[in-house]
Amino acid sequence: MNSQLVRRVLLVVAIIVAAAAAIPGFHYYRYIESHVSTDDAYVDGTVALVSSRVAGTVANLYVEDNWTVKEGQLLLTLDSRDFDVRVEQAQAQLERARQSVDELYAVVDAARSGVALTVSEFKQAQIDFMRAKSLKEQGVVSIEQYDQANTALRVAMADEALAKHQLTQAQAALGSQSDGHSRYARPVVQQAEAALEAAKLDLDYTKLTAPFAGIVTHKTAHVGNRVQIGEPLLAIVPLGKLYLTANFKETQLTDVRVGQKAEIVADIYPDYTYRGHVDSISMGTGAAFSLLPPENATGNWVKVVQRVPVKIVIDGPEPQDKPLRLGLSVEVTIDLNDRSGPLLSSITQRSYQKDGQTLPNETLKMMPRTPSEPPPHTGTQQHFLHRLIP
Repeated sequence: MNSQLVRRVLLVVAIIVAAAAAIPGFHYYRYIESHVSTDDAYVDGTVALVSSRVAGTVANLYVEDNWTVKEGQLLLTLDSRDFDVRVEQAQAQLERARQSVDELYAVVDAARSGVALTVSEFKQAQIDFMRAKSLKEQGVVSIEQYDQANTALRVAMADEALAKHQLTQAQAALGSQSDGHSRYARPVVQQAEAALEAAKLDLDYTKLTAPFAGIVTHKTAHVGNRVQIGEPLLAIVPLGKLYLTANFKETQLTDVRVGQKAEIVADIYPDYTYRGHVDSISMGTGAAFSLLPPENATGNWVKVVQRVPVKIVIDGPEPQDKPLRLGLSVEVTIDLNDRSGPLLSSITQRSYQKDGQTLPNETLKMMPRTPSEPPPHTGTQQHFLHRLIP
């Protein structure tokens, strides 16, 4: 009798335990059916490789690896003495060009005076010729005097034509003199001004500044190094613009949509969960863009499940004590319950579009979506846009 009671008690306990286990098991089944996850995910972001636009020698360094810099902060300078000389040379060439213009103006003025002089001489020669002609008809002067007056008239006419030609030549050398141009708005001066501006730009390029706020890394420049144009000297990782690249299997992306919520756990902070959302899905697999893409049209083809990069953007600012770094390994889990979003459209792209125009996204600051804001897609016609900080 006692054994039967024990068996019944054990049966009841087993039923209770099975029922208790079924509830979390059902919830776990529902979870795995509505979520996909991968540990093939890493922290990614834009990295600015700072390089010189002119060749020169590093004179001063103002940063070291892992230093935080602000936008526009001076990073390093090159020896500027050669460029100072080029600026002085270009300035002297500009002054010489302006002197040349002044000389051309003087030549034009002289040519005008010459035309006025020859016109007066021609008029006087005409008067003398008409007088000589009248007197010749009266028999007062000789034929020789008449011929001299005639010759003087022809010489005066030729001198006037030559003076006008010289004036035209001087004006052509000076160029157009329309009222809309200043005195020195001439090609020779504009060329010298452009050369001076280029020399000043090269001088400015000897000072390398940070394109945006971030952290300096991979610094290879040292004082005394000779650097060439385009040679990377250091890299800057931006603050607050990191995102995640999660490589999901193609069989996991059936129900993944842009805007779906995501949970991120970084290996460096295993006890903390970041919140984010799917920003976009790559148009190709990782193997399709590799250095040696697979050639499937071969006889020994083997089917391999491909992985597709998915861009995950973190919602809200990162905790100060848990900053993410480029290349960190993370585990990403996507909630598939909301399937109203598009398959390819990027939320970040729409955040930089205004009045049909795309704004330069590398120079703007974007405020991440906070958990209190609505999801990126509440319907087929409603889209979430990030707010831009002016």
